[in-house]
Order: sequence, then structure tokens, then C-alpha cells
Amino acid sequence: MSTRTTARDTDVPAVDGPVPGPLHETPKVSGDLGTVLQSAPMFRRALAGYDRFEVDTYVRWAEEELATAEREHEHLMVRHLNTVAALDDARRLLDHSSGGRELLGTSERIGTLLAVAADEADGIRADAEAERAAAAEAAARLSAEAARALAAAEDEASRRLAAAAAEAATLVADARQVLADAEQAGAELRAEAERHLTGARLTARVAEEDADLLRQQAAEQALAAHLQARDEVVRLLHTGREQRRRADEEAAAERSRLDDEAAARRAALLTEVEALEDRLAGLRAEAARGTVPPAAAGRGRGLRLPRRRPREG
Repeated sequence: MSTRTTARDTDVPAVDGPVPGPLHETPKVSGDLGTVLQSAPMFRRALAGYDRFEVDTYVRWAEEELATAEREHEHLMVRHLNTVAALDDARRLLDHSSGGRELLGTSERIGTLLAVAADEADGIRADAEAERAAAAEAAARLSAEAARALAAAEDEASRRLAAAAAEAATLVADARQVLADAEQAGAELRAEAERHLTGARLTARVAEEDADLLRQQAAEQALAAHLQARDEVVRLLHTGREQRRRADEEAAAERSRLDDEAAARRAALLTEVEALEDRLAGLRAEAARGTVPPAAAGRGRGLRLPRRRPREG
């Protein structure tokens, strides 16, 4: 934007509001943004469609440029309104001034100011219209480019969304199939585990019953062995007692027989001793009478009779 100035610009009333600063810096994209308003934007081609980041950056930059142009237009309109207000004030001042040299000089100065203000207002208006037209054209072009980029992005997004939806549907179907297979395998494993558990329980019950039967048989066998051992001990004791009784009886009979034999032999010996004593007494009596032959007397002297032991009671 260009503005015309003269030496009398210092007499123009000050414009209210901040002076707009320079435009925003050019975004770092592939196109030459210095000529972006004269040619179509250049985007780097991606694998499928445009780079979404560059499109978003370009659209954001275009929106910021439009906002800046709008603020510039509003600023120029404010300056124009201020100039018109100053012109109206000058006209009112001319209506209420009186003749004279000072007033003529004042009128001439006011006229100059009014002419300068009018020229500046026309220039500002023309510049504003030109900038507005250029900004509108650039905005339209940017909007068209943004719309095309957005449409392409939407098409690409729709295509990718459809592909993602199809892939997601495939994945969901695969996941459901895997889940169904897993559930079937789990059911089969649970059934197999239940069968194994039932078999294990049956085996454990049979083993427990066998163990109880074995324990009962072992207890019965132990009891039978105990009873048999007791009976054997009793039988052995009875046999021992019987043998001892028979041995005692045999020993008593033997003692009785020996005692009888000893008594008979003793009686015979005593009888023989008595006979011998009687014979000895007769021989002594005959010897005393002198009727015993010497040989018989000699035999009588050589005979020694055993001592008689007293009889046992």
C-alpha cells in the first residue's frame, strides 16, 4: 500500500488507534509465498494426497492474511472517518468565521488543509479499495485453493477411513474368529480337564476303596496272625505243660521204680545179712563149743559182715 504525503502532513489531525504492523512472516512451505498471490500454491506430494500438515499450515496462513487485510481495511476506514470528521469541523469553522486578513489566511489555510485531506482521503480510499480488491481476490483464490486442498484431503481421508474401516472390519472378523476358536478350544480343554478330573476322582475313589480294603485285609490278617500266634503259643504252652506232666510222671514212676528196686535190694541184702549174722552167730557158738572144724572156723573168721544201717522211716 502506498500513501501520498506533502509538506503539510504535520497539520493533518492525528489518527486514533494503533498503526498496523508488518504482515505475518511467510510460512515455511514448498511454494514461494512471496508470489503466492500471483500463482497457485505448491504443495509437496505425499504418498497419497497432499501433506496434511502443509495444507493445514497454508490454510492457517491464508486465514491470518485475510484477518490482517480486514484489520488494515478497518484501520483505513477509521483514518477516512477521522479525515471526514476533520473536514466537517473545518467547514463548520468556516461557516462561523468573519472577514479579514487573518480570516482570509485562515480560510486559505483551511482550504489547503481541506484539499490535502480530500486528496489524502481519495488516495487512502483508492488504496483501500485496491488492497481490498487484491485481498478479496487473494482470499477468493486462497479459499478456492484451500477448498480444493480440503476436498482432496477429505477425499483422501474418506478413502483412508473406508480402507481403515474395511481393515478394522477384517480385523474384527479375524478377532471374532480367533475368539470363537479360543472359546471352542477353551471349552474342549475344559471338557478334557473335566474328564481327566472325573477320571482322577474315580481313580482316587477306587484307590481309596482299595486302600481301605487292603487296610481291612491287613488288619484281618494281622488279627488272624495274632490269634494264630496266640493259639500256637497256647498250644505250645499246653504241649509243654503236657510234656512236663508226662516227664514228671515218668520221673516219678522211675523214682518209684528205683525206690522199689532199692527197697527190694535192701530188703534182700538185709535178709542176706541177717542170714549171715545168724550163720556167723551159729559158727561162733559152734566154735565156742569146739565143734566147728578149723577150716570152717577160719572161714568164719575171715568173713566180714556189712554194718547194718538203721531203716529209714
